[in-house]
Amino acid sequence: MTERQKQHPTAPAGGGSVAPNRLVLLVTVVQKGKGTFFADYLKTFDANLQICLVGTGTAQADLVEFLGLKDNKRSVIFSVVREDRVDSIFAALQERFETVNRGTGIAFTIPLSSVIGKLSYAFLSNERRMIKGDE
Repeated sequence: MTERQKQHPTAPAGGGSVAPNRLVLLVTVVQKGKGTFFADYLKTFDANLQICLVGTGTAQADLVEFLGLKDNKRSVIFSVVREDRVDSIFAALQERFETVNRGTGIAFTIPLSSVIGKLSYAFLSNERRMIKGDE
């Protein structure tokens, strides 16, 4: 096994290009109306691509009321971020959930196995040195 394959076990054996930083899809669920705030906050972690949608929870009205929530409407933010920044993002989000969102919020990641194109990857990972013309 080559040194590159030890560092990146899913690397192609034939010497194909491997991205220096893996990407993940960060899914953040917050109260409706707080999506823009959290999306702007996530930009500070170089999240160049974000999509914010409105979602509806599946909890029944009596449970929502019991938990002290206003309603079951939520903002769901999908962000593409570098894997090496996930720990700091989770720590920062936990702090924001407690101070801004009254202790409510959910965040989790889904690994991305590949991205087509060097420029697409450079944009998503905020790798300026890979973008054409900046070399």
